[in-house]
Amino acid sequence: MNPELSLQARLPPRRIEITTKSVIMGAVASRDWQPLHHDVVWARSQGNLPDIILNNYTQAGLISCYVTDWSGPAARIGRLRFSMRSPICPGDVLVISGVIQEIEQQAELIWVVIAVALAVGERVATTSTVRVALPVTEDAPSVWQCPTMAWRP
Repeated sequence: MNPELSLQARLPPRRIEITTKSVIMGAVASRDWQPLHHDVVWARSQGNLPDIILNNYTQAGLISCYVTDWSGPAARIGRLRFSMRSPICPGDVLVISGVIQEIEQQAELIWVVIAVALAVGERVATTSTVRVALPVTEDAPSVWQCPTMAWRP
């Protein structure tokens, strides 16, 4: 079942408390051994950062999860682009929000473009654009079975 679709509609925000454990677990799970993701002393002294920081793989996962939780199991992400503007550190309260920017129907698919922001307080730490495919109706073929020539993310 498709979520309610309209231009400029806002997705429900998601609040996540970032902990040292979640930063390190995200880095370890993605095999990102860079010290700025697990070594506080290195991050502060060598990385000139306030603390260890959330890595790009973890942020991509949070963005993907946010969009697919909203869109439901019948959806499929076609494209995800993001730009990290400032660090996300333990102790930060991250708020993920999204706004529908485009809606386009192509045959049995509806393409929805969502602008997603990861914010800490008033500071936008990461911006993202996600293009997700939804079936036109509940009875439409699965977007996962879309023919290669018709898949235009």
